[in-house]
Amino acid sequence: MYIPTSSDQSLLFLLTMQILSDVYMSKYEHVLFHSAQDKPCLYGVRLYEPGLCILPHYVYIAKSQDLKAQAAMGPDQRWILVGETQFSQYPTDCTVLVIAEEQELIPVLNLAQETFETYHRWDRLLHRALDMEHPLTEMLKASVPIFQNPIFVHDTNFYIMAWSHRAPGMLVWDQDPRTGWNIVPLSLINDFRVDADYLNTLKTRTPSLYPAEQRGYPILYVNLWNENHYEGRICVDELETPILPGQYHAIGYLARVILHHLKNSGLFRLSKRNDLTRFFINYLDGAIQDSGQILNYLYFLNWNQHDRYLCLRLETNHPDTQLLSSAATLGHIETQIPEGHALLYRNGFSVVINLSTSHAQASDVVTRLSLLMREGLLEMGVSAEIHDFLQLPQAHLQASVALDLGRSSPSMTWSHYFDDYLLEFLLQKGQESLPAELLCSNKLLILRQYDEKNNTDLYHTLKVYLELERNVLQTAKTLFIHRSTLFYRLERMEKIAGIQLEDARERLILRISFYILENS
Repeated sequence: MYIPTSSDQSLLFLLTMQILSDVYMSKYEHVLFHSAQDKPCLYGVRLYEPGLCILPHYVYIAKSQDLKAQAAMGPDQRWILVGETQFSQYPTDCTVLVIAEEQELIPVLNLAQETFETYHRWDRLLHRALDMEHPLTEMLKASVPIFQNPIFVHDTNFYIMAWSHRAPGMLVWDQDPRTGWNIVPLSLINDFRVDADYLNTLKTRTPSLYPAEQRGYPILYVNLWNENHYEGRICVDELETPILPGQYHAIGYLARVILHHLKNSGLFRLSKRNDLTRFFINYLDGAIQDSGQILNYLYFLNWNQHDRYLCLRLETNHPDTQLLSSAATLGHIETQIPEGHALLYRNGFSVVINLSTSHAQASDVVTRLSLLMREGLLEMGVSAEIHDFLQLPQAHLQASVALDLGRSSPSMTWSHYFDDYLLEFLLQKGQESLPAELLCSNKLLILRQYDEKNNTDLYHTLKVYLELERNVLQTAKTLFIHRSTLFYRLERMEKIAGIQLEDARERLILRISFYILENS
């Protein structure tokens, strides 16, 4: 027989006797419940018979008159007794629910079994929802039979992340015209921000009840704490049926499932992912150009226009290799870089990172992704750091260019920085309009032609002289010539091609021209 461990129980719903008490009180008129310590530990029910080994993870059903309390009952046991009885005859550390009227045991047993099946089915649906497109919505819809009231989740900014259904009397949400997302009315948000009672509810760590005096009806809620970070709140509005004591445990478990997935896959990020991903794709494609619309999205990301930003572009050179799934890869990226947003874009992954939110450097981000790069056989292009969100498409272009140029270079590294390929990019863009020789200094071409015609070495001499920063001694030594010979050649260059080596701008043009001619 399998008995869950403490670690298993965080992801397996175990009933409490209070939940069973709520069910029986709705069915029978005379129900009494006593519990010194009602902890969630139950996953089954059994009929009691003499000699049966009593296990702590089952509740046992028996007729009151058939049970010898002193002989059968002990500590850390849970019982449902049918028939008139006295609580005083049972051990104080034993949990007992009494149906104080004459009933057959089979209907009582069937009701308990149906209750266990209902909650086990709910648990399965919660976990199944994690793999769906809208996990929060699916989880809340699956929870309606448990709470029998409208359920919704809002984030720290009062945006409605998901809801099960609406009911008469429920708060009417506003709709943000910029995104279409539902949001708590601004007037109520402003009231909350100055309401001492509401602000105190933000500190709670366990399921609690928001009193009817505040909203006109009670609200069962639990705050979502990701370690010490408040992520939002689950709310159950008491509009269709009364909130029951056992539902406190149920909403606490629902919160644990949501938080477990939040830590592993970024559930709230996934809930917004479709909208944010569409925005980033449209922005990078140039379909969104209105700066006001672009900056509005920063509000939902809690980013500022002039924060420090970085773009990454990830692709694989081995398309036939069995990689991590796209969703898993996105989840891994955002787990390693919670201050960023990753998306599938043009047969690869694009990542936008706000370095200001975590005071990180580009090298820190690259290091965090090193394991994924190696295991996924991925290569990455890294943009330069930018300080204006409106330059994001250009930064993404930098990352893409760095990746393309890095993959075609002899480099053996898996990360390629745009700064390392700046010159290559400039030359690549220039060669899209002009052939290599027409991008070069004509003076250098004249020198090369003179060498070919007269069998001289002025072209190579100039190249070495510039590479050695015009160091006469080092240049003469490298070329195995005398200093006077070097000076003679430099004078010839000036006479033949008009080269002015004292002009810094001309020296730069000549260096770039050498690079173009040797890499075209």
